[in-house]
Parts: sequence; C-alpha cells; structure tokens
Amino acid sequence: MVLHIGLSKTATTTLQRAVFQNHSQISYLGKIAGSTHGRQCVSADTYEFLAPLLWRTDQPCNIAAASDFFAATLAPGAGANQIILGSWEGLGQQGIASFEASLQRLVAACGACRILISLRDPLTRLPSMYLQHLRGNQKQLARTYVTFDEWLDLQEQRLGSLQDVFAYREYVEVAVRLLGAANVGVFLFEAFRSDPEQYLQDVSGFLGVDAQETIDLAEGQHLHTRLFESQVNRMQAINSSLVGRLAWRLSSVERKKKSIGFSDRDGVIQSTVADDSPASVELSPETAQRILDASREGNNWLVTELHLELQKYGYAL
Repeated sequence: MVLHIGLSKTATTTLQRAVFQNHSQISYLGKIAGSTHGRQCVSADTYEFLAPLLWRTDQPCNIAAASDFFAATLAPGAGANQIILGSWEGLGQQGIASFEASLQRLVAACGACRILISLRDPLTRLPSMYLQHLRGNQKQLARTYVTFDEWLDLQEQRLGSLQDVFAYREYVEVAVRLLGAANVGVFLFEAFRSDPEQYLQDVSGFLGVDAQETIDLAEGQHLHTRLFESQVNRMQAINSSLVGRLAWRLSSVERKKKSIGFSDRDGVIQSTVADDSPASVELSPETAQRILDASREGNNWLVTELHLELQKYGYAL
C-alpha cells in the first residue's frame, strides 16, 4: 500500500491524472477526476474502507474489518505486478495529529505501507496556493477580494502560525518515525521543474514501477494551470464596486467564468486575451523575509535528516 499526499501545488494533479490513473503497474484507488464516490475514490466500497482510516480519525475505527477488506478485496484486485496506490493532497493539510492517526490506522489495517511526499519552497508555493484560491473560490467576490498579504494573514490566523500554513517538516518527520526512512519518499517540485525526466525516474524507482511508462504518460501534461494576469485584473475590477459584486453574486458559474475571461476544461485554464501572461504575485521584502524565517528551521531538518538538496534549489537554510 502506497499513499501519496501531495503536497498541494507540487504537480500532484499531473501525477494523479496522467500517471497514477493510467500506469499499468498501479492499482489506483483515487483521487480520480469525475468520480462520484466519496473523496473521488475509485469505488464506493473503497471509500468506505478508507474513510475511517484516513479521514474520520476522530471517530472509532474497526481495524479488523478494514484489514479483512484489504486482504480479501483490495489486495486480490490488484494485478500480480501492481502496487496499490492512493493519492489525496488534502492528507498533507489535515493537521498533524490527524495525519499521525491516519498512518497508524493504515499500518494496522494494511501492514507494510509506504508514503510519497512532494515538497516545494514556500516562497513560490504560497503565491501559487493564493492564485489557486482565487481561481477556485469563485464565490469570494460576493464578499471581499483579498490580496496575497491579506490571504496569508487570514491563513495564519486560522491555523495558528505561518509554519502551519505551509507545514511539511512535521508531516515528513511523523512519516519517517512511523514507517521508517526507507519507506518515505520525499521529492522536490523544483527538481521536477528543472529535470522532469529524472524526477519521474526517481519517483518510479521509489514506487517500483516502470520509469519509461511513467515518463511517456506524463509527457506534455501540465494540469491545473494557473490564472492569467488579465483574469486577476478582471476579478479586482469586478470587486471594486458594489454593483459589480451584486451582479457577480447573481450570476451563474458559467457566466462568472465568462465575465472573468477564461474557459476551464479538465483543469487547464485558457485565456481569451491575446499575448496574456500567467498571473504572478510580487512579494514585498517584508513578506518574503517572514516566509524565509518561518521555513528555515524545517528546511535545515530536512537537509540534516534526509540529505535533501535544498540548497541547490534556493531554499532558506
């Protein structure tokens, strides 16, 4: 049993849709785009098996029943040369106590488990998360449009600290403690950006699946593209007047998309403006320093304990 937990904005969707869902050596449990089952699982009974293990960690769990389902249904359902894999980036954002409980339950029910975690420098990941927020939360303009700094402050207030907004060191540490370092694969988004083929080979090596098939499946895929500058500017303009916000509130989803100026098909955003540029977030020196200071301790732990090449990619150390 292999669990991939993202994190968000680390090419997770590309791996899920292009590779995991289609690789001949992976028996994929979800997340599957378009699935009508809970958490976009492959089937209803798979969700009922996984829900108490991964998501309902504040409720009792019948480990014996879960173990029986895994042994009698999931394991036999996988091919002789297949690994069983589930991927949900939300598991890397559920809170560390819940995450620890979910791993303990998974091991108790399934036996030996492995975990795949993708990381990204918070200095680029947080702006990407913010743009994803703008893109996905289309109802927000009925309230108030927020800048990146306002969004970051709100996240920090909600979670308790800036480190918790982009938490990753704690998740890795818990996984290593519970599963053993050899069963925890930690990969960097920056490595994917700089050398996709090598990154996919390394991920395939950890999973134990054919690397060339992985590379072929991922070639040319870039899912969940981000907003364009014209679209963010249009959101700001709509929000600048009470009339604009009221009209937005009364509009259908399709009309909202049209008023912003994009079509969104299978997670790929397209602009209707010629020569449009992908949206970017310019961090103030003060905000950038806050993020650097908050991430430094966790980054140094990853270098010391797992020997990750964070310095190569400019992480704060």
